[in-house]
Amino acid sequence: VVQLDQLRAVNPSANRLNPSEKYIHIVTRDGYEFWFMGFISYDKALKKLSEALQRACNSSGVVSRV
Repeated sequence: VVQLDQLRAVNPSANRLNPSEKYIHIVTRDGYEFWFMGFISYDKALKKLSEALQRACNSSGVVSRV
């Protein structure tokens, strides 16, 4: 479990050789990186994670990459 206030970035990614293999790259404030794959609904998961990160950043006043 990664708490929202610990997120620094949520980035979409795809395999260059097989673009249908999509990943979500999450970076935490303390520099840890996580790669997630195998989502039933990749686009929806990426959208919800990005929105959650944006809300967390807006409430804390921190600017982040999405």
